[in-house]
Amino acid sequence: MITCRDLVEQLFDLTDRLPSEPSPPVAQHLHGCSSCRAYLQSYRLTITMSRRLPRATLPPSLAERLRVILNEVEA
Repeated sequence: MITCRDLVEQLFDLTDRLPSEPSPPVAQHLHGCSSCRAYLQSYRLTITMSRRLPRATLPPSLAERLRVILNEVEA
């Protein structure tokens, strides 16, 4: 059986693969742990709400600096 700490460490995977079902050990833990169910719910809600925020425009100077860095990494 997984612990609450294990579940928190797996949160990104759980939310990234939605709507697929969590693994049996995770599902079993969530079934018996109301704290982790609430934590997962708030985590999902945070992601949903943040995706609805308007996207900020990247300043041209920052875009150019990032291009330079990426070119250096690719070289």
